[in-house]
Amino acid sequence: MKITIKDVARMANVSISTVSRVINNSQTVNSEIRKRVLDVLEATQFRPNAIARTLVKNNTSLIGVLLPEIKNNVLDDMVEGINQVAHLYGFDVMIALSGGNPDSEIHYYNLFREMQASGIIISASGIRDSLFELIEAAGIPCILVGRDFREQSIPSVHVDNTSAAFEAVTYLIQQGHRDIAMLRGAAGDISAGNQRFLGYEQALKAAQLPVRPERVLESGLSVEDGITSMRKLYLSGPLPSAVFCATDRMAIGAMNFLTENGVKVPEQVSFFGFDDIDMAAIIRPKLSTVRYSASELGMVAARNLIKLIKGEELAAVHWSISHQLEIRDSIARLVKR
Repeated sequence: MKITIKDVARMANVSISTVSRVINNSQTVNSEIRKRVLDVLEATQFRPNAIARTLVKNNTSLIGVLLPEIKNNVLDDMVEGINQVAHLYGFDVMIALSGGNPDSEIHYYNLFREMQASGIIISASGIRDSLFELIEAAGIPCILVGRDFREQSIPSVHVDNTSAAFEAVTYLIQQGHRDIAMLRGAAGDISAGNQRFLGYEQALKAAQLPVRPERVLESGLSVEDGITSMRKLYLSGPLPSAVFCATDRMAIGAMNFLTENGVKVPEQVSFFGFDDIDMAAIIRPKLSTVRYSASELGMVAARNLIKLIKGEELAAVHWSISHQLEIRDSIARLVKR
């Protein structure tokens, strides 16, 4: 039978309000009564209902984390970073998955509000103006993670996707590649994948190379999407000498498709990915990629969210974490094509 706070009060021979004060560590309860209540709590292994405590205290020690999905290394590591900092400061973490659907993002944001979460971290795949307006109107401490939101007043943490992509494509150009394709996220969205496309575009223009629409394929960001996009590129005519992919998962799928169809990587087609997931260093050839710490993204977001929750002033509004190019075996130097 489930033990209730009423049962604890009866067994300790005190009022329900006294039990509540002991649970919430109120200093108004004398030591003798406190010990009696604590003994009963320990003996019954009573755990107060978190939602009930929220209704009494009008707040929680809960941080809501809104993600599009949780089936890749980047988001796994980011959540681990959030957890480390949150638990250090006594906060619990609750995760909601939107599937990248803007309506679901609004739904779960409102759900966190109803649960009176202390703050919310959002890794938005394609966050829309309607959610920005809701965040600003609600007044709940919030941090956005994953892309450059500097046009917004809402605090954010990101890797500089545009600069990192520019550096990656520039490296391919320095290795002699001139015909460089890109597997990117859906055009017109405002996700990190789109910012990475901007870096690709800027690198080609800086080298006075044309941005050829037929060399840019739009898709999702998964391994399967990489396979599908690479198949289209393979069937459309001569292959490019190099491919820049918006995620490592896309690159892995694309490389696998070419290998299964007799195309040598990197001898015939070189690849550059983004994210440095675990598989990037395991597959053959090992994938060259943009490395950054997703765990650091989560930790920076959580630390600054907790500052907001506590009413402390932030040192900045937007933070960009460091990145570097991890050059491995998937790029061949092209002398002449």
